[in-house]
Amino acid sequence: MEKIKSHINLLYFYIIAFTLFLPLGCITTQPVTPSGFLGDYSALKPLPEDHKVLYYEKPDVKWNTYKKLLVDPITVYYHPDAENRNIQPDELKKLTDYFYDEIIKALGDAYPVVDEPGQDVLRVRAAITDIIPTNTVANLVTAAAVLMPLDMGGASMEAELLDSVSNKRLAAIIDRRKGTPLNVIQGFTKWSHAKAAFRYWAHELRKALDEVN
Repeated sequence: MEKIKSHINLLYFYIIAFTLFLPLGCITTQPVTPSGFLGDYSALKPLPEDHKVLYYEKPDVKWNTYKKLLVDPITVYYHPDAENRNIQPDELKKLTDYFYDEIIKALGDAYPVVDEPGQDVLRVRAAITDIIPTNTVANLVTAAAVLMPLDMGGASMEAELLDSVSNKRLAAIIDRRKGTPLNVIQGFTKWSHAKAAFRYWAHELRKALDEVN
């Protein structure tokens, strides 16, 4: 009995030690394989502050001339290594709508969203290239054992910003984000980590635009 108990204690130690070295919130994992959504990937390079994120920005863009946004509907464009291709269409629709709504929510008060191209309009194109559901059943089991969920969901995406008149690319990004065990509440709903990734990307777009305006 003591031997079994020692094995259980050792398991708890490894799990807790693992989680302590994870940052709070969503974390970036390995770079995703390009899906083809962006077409040309030759100019994308790792971000200096986060080498797992691939990014491109056209030199000398006058970002402060763009005051409005034209946001294309979010699409699903699976990359070749996408883990979950069998998600029901109605669930995909809810997730793409959620991502779109988060962009509008994050940006709309400062950058009005319009329906037509214009000289001061920045076009946003984005695609979800992988969606990873959270295993809620497994998390209920691990939470009962170690007081936290351990199966992490998340999402991958590709996006680009274009001049809405010329459709020339001004910036592009590829990113994948997964949750951590410390997001306890998110660990018990199927798409919560994926939605957290969408909120993160929308917030980062707002922050980036604010910095250059």
